[in-house]
Amino acid sequence: MKYLSFLIKPASSLCNMRCKYCFYYDISELREIKSYGIMQEEVYQKLIDRSLSYQNEKTFVSYAFQGGEPTMAGLSFFKNFCGYVDSKKQPNQEVSWDIFRWI
Repeated sequence: MKYLSFLIKPASSLCNMRCKYCFYYDISELREIKSYGIMQEEVYQKLIDRSLSYQNEKTFVSYAFQGGEPTMAGLSFFKNFCGYVDSKKQPNQEVSWDIFRWI
């Protein structure tokens, strides 16, 4: 069985919480482009297509979303992401989902 795990930052450095322990806010301030915005559909579709490309093997794929505040991507992002996974996954593939928030 193949085990694949992806840590996805769907909202780049978009976050309005400014937690004292957040290292990412300081790092994003130093970048030439502070935020790349919300992950585009074509990007996450490529990630999903590649992660589910093991069609002849039993595969477990974990998608974990993090990064300051991943829910800044919006509910429609997650509905579309999960819907695309559901439309592409094969019967021999298992998928798990996680959202990490650091509060």
